[in-house]
Amino acid sequence: MLLQNIPAIAVVLKDKDVLSIPKEELKGADLIELRVDMFEKTENISDIFETAKRKYNLPLLCTIRLPEEGGKREIKNRVEIYQAVIPFCNFFDIEIFSNEAPFLRQLSIKNNITLIGSYHNFINTPSMEQLEEVFDRGKTMGMDIIKIATMVNGKKDMETLLYFTLRHKLDRIIVLGMGQQGIPSRIINPVFGSMITYASLNEISAPGQIHLKDMFHIFKVMGLRG
Repeated sequence: MLLQNIPAIAVVLKDKDVLSIPKEELKGADLIELRVDMFEKTENISDIFETAKRKYNLPLLCTIRLPEEGGKREIKNRVEIYQAVIPFCNFFDIEIFSNEAPFLRQLSIKNNITLIGSYHNFINTPSMEQLEEVFDRGKTMGMDIIKIATMVNGKKDMETLLYFTLRHKLDRIIVLGMGQQGIPSRIINPVFGSMITYASLNEISAPGQIHLKDMFHIFKVMGLRG
């Protein structure tokens, strides 16, 4: 992996962000997640990735989220887009339970791209047993990193996600809680083993995201950045 810092801060950008936001505004970011399902245009997507790579000189993560796991719209030719942006990407994200996951696993291996197998639940936080089942499926599929993001509806959910993070602190995981009550997990879990936390710039891609400047400041105060 080409991440300068672990835990890393990923900033989420859209196509118009890449064209309009100067490099200076991404101070503190270690990784750029380009959310293709949030793009205004789906033509010439590889040009956006090439511009982002050249302009920001940061590792790129391509995510084309399914609507049922939080995607903003349906993108039918996901595999074709992943293939088109291979020259510019260091990371792919694919839902563990998606039909394309096995193909993306092989594609990423062939092209030396780190694959994040993800699971999103926008309703609640499942039990530890259910989370372990998701983790086991991701490991069986050979995912490089397993990401679990669930809705936090109370203190118990926060405790479940933190306990899960502690149990897997030696694995390559990303664990975060969504929603207003899940905000602390985006700060605390990285201290205990979650590899990446996601920050926003102009528009959040999931409920509870913290602005990049605030996240970077928090990490500095916590001693996670120099």
